[in-house]
Amino acid sequence: MISFARAPGAAHTGNFAAAETEIGKLQALRDKLNEAKNTYWGSQIEVELARQAADLDAGMDKHPATPAPVLPARELLADLLLEARDPAALQTYEESLNRFRSILGKARTAKAAGDLEPSRETYKRLVTLSALADSERPAPAEAKTFVSN
Repeated sequence: MISFARAPGAAHTGNFAAAETEIGKLQALRDKLNEAKNTYWGSQIEVELARQAADLDAGMDKHPATPAPVLPARELLADLLLEARDPAALQTYEESLNRFRSILGKARTAKAAGDLEPSRETYKRLVTLSALADSERPAPAEAKTFVSN
């Protein structure tokens, strides 16, 4: 818990060396837990590291001459939370950029939680967004199937 608090605190104050030291401690602990077959706690550390990366990514200014990330860190964190069946995935997708993948993740999270109406509304949004697509991709097909049932 101490390293969980120190790493983002150090990063927010600009002490990146201290943040890296604390992250290194967390990574070593994660590896030790996973070697001992204690994957639950190892996964919890992995989620926290991803959360810190997403917070850091969100707080950074983008240089105008560089491309945007292919997959934003917050969206990757939401994907990880969805895979871990963590209800925080929904809020994390909502905090992510308004991208097709984030909207799809939000629909899948609501569906997995049994929230069918929010899931249906979000899938409808995906159907609308992909209406003019020139090819059939799996995600729009998934959305169309869900909405039509």
